Amino acid sequence: MEPVGVDLEPLRHTRRLGDVLQYERLAGIPWYRRFLMVLLWLLLLALGVAAGILLLANAGAADVAQVLGLIAGAYGILGAASFVWFAVDLARRATLASFAWANGWAYADTLEHTRRPGSAFTRVLRGRERAVIVSSDPRLPFELGRHYSVARSREEAATRQWPFSFIELPLPTAVPNIFLRNRRRSVVPSLGFGRANAKLDLEGDFASRFTLLVPRGYERDALYIFTPDLMHRVMELGGGAEIELSGDRLYVYLPHSTRFDRPATMQAALVLAEEFHRRFAARTTNYRDDRRGTLATGGGAVSLRGQKLAGNGVPLIAVAAGAAMVLLSGAAVAFALFGAPLFAHGIG
Repeated sequence: MEPVGVDLEPLRHTRRLGDVLQYERLAGIPWYRRFLMVLLWLLLLALGVAAGILLLANAGAADVAQVLGLIAGAYGILGAASFVWFAVDLARRATLASFAWANGWAYADTLEHTRRPGSAFTRVLRGRERAVIVSSDPRLPFELGRHYSVARSREEAATRQWPFSFIELPLPTAVPNIFLRNRRRSVVPSLGFGRANAKLDLEGDFASRFTLLVPRGYERDALYIFTPDLMHRVMELGGGAEIELSGDRLYVYLPHSTRFDRPATMQAALVLAEEFHRRFAARTTNYRDDRRGTLATGGGAVSLRGQKLAGNGVPLIAVAAGAAMVLLSGAAVAFALFGAPLFAHGIG
């Protein structure tokens, strides 16, 4: 099979305003989210605030006008910074779209309600993906993009987690759910995958970087797939990532800050995708689960016990929010017991 030739040239060009406007039309971005409309709304808001301050100053409320001017200035700086971030992100997405179309790949600016089988996706009630590139080339089949959890209700807010980038690769057959946790840098929540699953501390440098989590009873299956030479390549190519095998899919979870629009980063991602696809396919093609029974789903390749890790990863946002509530509650109780009487005594 011939190697895949990838044209990285579109990633080396800076997108101009005309390119961004054309991208918005081709990507089907709603009119109210487009560059010129956002800029127009910000300008109208700034003019309205300025007019209000002038009216107050002319009416003799100079002090109020000064305070409002300071507040408006602070919000103006924040609004300008937000718009710059919006424009830069839009230009980066336009660059990725140009790269995908130049190589004959599919591209989507936004995908709503995505439900991929990986644990980082299934724990979120409402998911949104941005800048998704899809290659159906059998030599290099992959999908990559950025995932966000969207909260529009109290139930959805409970599953919110930090955004992340991802690469999805197909496997020739379904395998047990295996999670390769990065011990130095967590990318997706995995705190809930604790005592209910087997934890394999591997040898050498690999053990200092990764922990292998598998359903209990599937330790030998995990070691069958993750051979020493494969783990060595994982260290070299994906040392800063986390990896999950779920069903017939392999996921490489990367930090949200991963810049796929940079040629070097995209090239590294494609090298990782090509080699992981080839090596993991070689290790999983002949995999069969002898414990599967008549109740096994997904073609009966893996038993129900091996299809999902027990428990659920706890989002770091939930941990931080819970800790913050405990600290605030403790501070309120301490003030009520000790601070308020001292404060009242001082006033008296």
